[in-house]
Parts: sequence; C-alpha cells; structure tokens
Amino acid sequence: NSIEEGNSAYIGTVISMISNGGYIVEIQGVECFMPGSLAGINKLHDFTSIIGEEMYVVPVSFSNERGTIVVSHRKYLKALIPREIENIKENKGNKITGMVTGTAKYGVFCEFNTCLTGMIHTNDLDGETLAAHKSREIKPGDEISFWVKDIISDKKITLTQKVEDTIDPWDTIEERYQIPSNISATVKTVKDYGIFVKIEENIIGLLHISEIGEDLIKNFSNGDDITVQIVRFDKEAKKVFLKLPS
Repeated sequence: NSIEEGNSAYIGTVISMISNGGYIVEIQGVECFMPGSLAGINKLHDFTSIIGEEMYVVPVSFSNERGTIVVSHRKYLKALIPREIENIKENKGNKITGMVTGTAKYGVFCEFNTCLTGMIHTNDLDGETLAAHKSREIKPGDEISFWVKDIISDKKITLTQKVEDTIDPWDTIEERYQIPSNISATVKTVKDYGIFVKIEENIIGLLHISEIGEDLIKNFSNGDDITVQIVRFDKEAKKVFLKLPS
C-alpha cells in the first residue's frame, strides 16, 4: 500500500553494504534493499559513512519473485525540499555550513540543509577557497560555509561566500538615512536630463536637471564628489529622490 500511495516514510537502520552496490536497511525487523544511488540527495562521498545510521526511507518497489522491498532515502529527502526552500527564504542572510559534493572548472557544488544542493561560482568564492579550488585541494566531503545568493528554482540555487552579494541595501535604507538629510556622494554619470549620483554600493539616485540648472550641470564630471539632500525613497521602485541642499 505504501508503494502504491508513494507518500509514506519509515525509519530504518542501515545494517550493511552489499557487493553489488547498495545497502541492507532493516525496517521493523524486515530487511530491505536500498541502491547506492538512492542513499542520498547526491552521490555519497564515503559509501561506508551511513552504515549503522538510522534514516527515513520510502518504499518504492517490491518483487514477489525475489521477495525484495526496494527503499529510497533520496525520495524522502526530495519531499523535504519545498519546506527547506521556504525556510531559506524566511531566513535569507543567515550563514550556512554545508558539504562539498563535487567541483568543476567554474565552481563548487554543495549540499546543505539535509536536502538542498547549490553551486558557488568561482567569482563568488572567497580568496582562500578560490586558491584551494585552483590548486584542486577541495574534495567531496569537505565542510564549506556560504550564503544563499539566489533561489532560481528547487533545482537551481546559487550560493556565495561574499556576504555583500546576499544583502539588499534597500531593505534597511530607511534605517540608515533620515528624511531629509544631506550626504556626501559621488557623481556616477552626467546626462542631459540630470546627474546619476552614487549614494552607496548599489544605491544610485537621480539629481534631475530641474534641481541643478543647465548652467551648473556643466561643472560636474564622472567621479566628482557632490553633496546632495535625500528628499524621499521609493523602496518598491528602488528610487532615491534628490535635490541640492539649499
């Protein structure tokens, strides 16, 4: 019945490995077979590491001829993914410790929160890890820490070791600046219709030509320091409204 319904999990004990690539899992006194490919969400880096462990498994098939019940820990873990995705979204910004499952020329693959898998691109590795990656010192099973950068789908999660990639400065902008307030900023770009001003990293505001005047705007160049007054924020549109201090 559990196999037909596909929604029941049982706690079992991995009692041994077998020669043809799998494990014997005992559930309530019944010995079941778990193929090595179904023992984790990713390929295990150490096939002996789960012997003696208790884990939840889902029955997936039964052979009358052989009297064999096949179970899967992987199917159980996959059922946890939606819940863990929501947990990550609610706690985005928390540092996570995971395990390396593999490497490629362009990055490091990691398993974390029991059932999730993501990748840290080489551009998002910190200096120490990048050096270890280049020298091929990073191995499956290594512990690694990171932040979640983006959740594109259940099957595609990007990670980073650079904390600034995970923080949206717009989330707390009203805590950092009073309205109105005069601040020192940097001219990013000068256009006919105004000046784009860099308030801080990833925060750009427009000082409109109507606030400057056609004569005064000619005095500004990219990279110049400028003092502006923040008049208003629109967090939803990610806009800063500026004027020159009176």
